[in-house]
Amino acid sequence: MVTHAQARRLYDAVMKNFLISESPMAFSEFAPRRPQDRDTCYLFSYFAAAGMMYRAIRAGEEDVREPYRKLIEGLAYYRAAQMPDGQSKYHSERGRTERSGHGPCFFDDNIWVARNLLCAYEIFQEPAYLEEAKKITAYTYTAWNQKLGGLVWCENGLTDQGTEQELERGLSANACCILVNAWLYQLTGEEDYLEWTLRFYRFCKQMQDPVTKIYYNGVHTLVRDGRRLAGAVNRDLYSYNPGSMILADLLLLEITGDKAYEQDAWQAAQATHEAFLRKNPNGTREYQDFIWFTAVWAESCAELEKRDAGRVAQYRNIFEEMLQYGIRNCERLGGLIPHDCARGWRPGEDDYDRLLLTHCANAEIAFLLA
Repeated sequence: MVTHAQARRLYDAVMKNFLISESPMAFSEFAPRRPQDRDTCYLFSYFAAAGMMYRAIRAGEEDVREPYRKLIEGLAYYRAAQMPDGQSKYHSERGRTERSGHGPCFFDDNIWVARNLLCAYEIFQEPAYLEEAKKITAYTYTAWNQKLGGLVWCENGLTDQGTEQELERGLSANACCILVNAWLYQLTGEEDYLEWTLRFYRFCKQMQDPVTKIYYNGVHTLVRDGRRLAGAVNRDLYSYNPGSMILADLLLLEITGDKAYEQDAWQAAQATHEAFLRKNPNGTREYQDFIWFTAVWAESCAELEKRDAGRVAQYRNIFEEMLQYGIRNCERLGGLIPHDCARGWRPGEDDYDRLLLTHCANAEIAFLLA
């Protein structure tokens, strides 16, 4: 079993190796740092650290509360300078002052920021966090495609010059919109949030395989003579997509009592287990994917475990094997373990092994298991 002490060691190693400023809080994107590395981390990595801290607090690490509060306040350094009343958005790169974020704006990043703010609201009951989550959510509504449904990947995807990836209406943003709107409905009782929850859910179901029940990555958008048309489903597989939809199912089960959502959650879980499970030459088993994506799948398993621990045991055992192999055989730099924690460090310690995202995800999974 992964223990609280082991999870805490992973957390402490992240803070030791990546934290470059406590007030205002800032992290490095890579460790060990190289001369060509950027000064501070991207928004994606920053809110991954928020997720790690939230899980630490939920696991009983009370001394993490104040660092977590500072991190949440530090999101302001990624925030856009000016927005219409009632809206807020966050850029991918950190500015040097509050509200001086720069770089592209991604809809998946933004709705994940909203989710992290709702997590912070749960911990601190600070109304400003709830209000900011509402403003980000309102910003995402402005990108909803009335004809086709869904949000594209980033703001450039709203233009006719968007690339295929930018035009894709991916599960990452749209499934997280289900989670955020459902949570806002539970917190406020406002029916509009429930309507948006169901709207996003219906769109995301297009990406579920009718036979295997796995969720694919998104739906392409075609631009023809200035008109937008629905393209094919992008059948790439990433574990955070079904993980997010399992979490969405469980929230809608809470809200509606409809058992069909629970059935979908269990079917998607088994499909995810089968799609991502690998056995390695060293005898270990793992869920092979980008580890932060795997952490979302782990979160969905933890929620399913509350309903039927015996049914989730086969999934939990894989996560235990992955992390225990890494902790026992691969630890470096005071507690960090590699991206491929069931196999070892990559040759030359490539960027995957140096990423803040990687190490936040390993710590988050550990806290979910502990």
